[in-house]
Amino acid sequence: MELIERYLNEVGKYLPRKNRADILAEIKSHLEDTLDERTGGNPSEEDAIALLKETGSPQKMAASYAPNGQYLIGPELYPLWRMVTGIVIAAVLGAQILAGGIAVWVDNDASNVAEMLAGMVNSIPMAVGWVVIVFMILQARGVNPKLDDDWNPREMPAIENTEEVKRGDTIVGIVFGSLFLAVLTIMPDKIGIYNFQGSEFFANPVILQYLPLIILSLGVNIGLDIYLLWRGSWNIATRAVQMGANIFSMVVLTILFKGHSAWLAAHDSPGFLISVERLSGNLWENMQLIGMEAFRMAFGIALVVTVVETIVLLVRMIIGSLKSGRSTEFSTK
Repeated sequence: MELIERYLNEVGKYLPRKNRADILAEIKSHLEDTLDERTGGNPSEEDAIALLKETGSPQKMAASYAPNGQYLIGPELYPLWRMVTGIVIAAVLGAQILAGGIAVWVDNDASNVAEMLAGMVNSIPMAVGWVVIVFMILQARGVNPKLDDDWNPREMPAIENTEEVKRGDTIVGIVFGSLFLAVLTIMPDKIGIYNFQGSEFFANPVILQYLPLIILSLGVNIGLDIYLLWRGSWNIATRAVQMGANIFSMVVLTILFKGHSAWLAAHDSPGFLISVERLSGNLWENMQLIGMEAFRMAFGIALVVTVVETIVLLVRMIIGSLKSGRSTEFSTK
């Protein structure tokens, strides 16, 4: 029955990932068996509503499966803690990004971005820590919301089409993105072309020119990956946000590609392969041209990959929206 499926979907939001499937299967079996016993195998919507009201709200049901005394914040307070934590993180990030963006715009100094990132590293754990401490105190004093007050099974949201986030890929993206962000922040002047034989170095002037944009793009994508890892699943809203982040990345990659093209044109570069043929001339100058051509090629490939990924996201978002529309239409009949 559709109401029971919606109930199970809500209960699953408050259960640990590890045992979620087994617990939901047990609850579903209990509800369906009880309905069959009471109605002779022909339950109506009113019968389902009565049973769900008797069973209790999804939060209460999920709380009944939590081991007593093994948590700092219990399942009754967890949904509220999660909401408050999300608001606090968003507020801190918004304030830091706004302040850092204004500082970069006014001073035109990329070092302000490093200060902004350092501020995030310090302020976010501190803010979340204070939220945890407050909820630990509430938990210790037994302050819990009344989960069944005015709970109406008819008001449960329709089941949203979601897709599990690939945790391994997301973690890898966060790790490598953070490493690259750290390099760009700490030593951006060390990114370029090295001549190991002559101990010479040529810093990439295009990356230095657009450093704040690159750092901002990386920060947005890392922040989104962290949120997706915390949330655990995709939906229409997160796909839309990811599309926005991808579009911003596409703009940055296009700027970098064109910036390298302009630099190469200004230095009379005839192209990657022809530059290799000209190695008989000034070796170090040709190595610089080859290196800048390689950078341009890498940004071009990244741009194409991001465009394809964005198109795939758009298609999935449209399909998910259509499925959600059908689900909502079905639930209202």
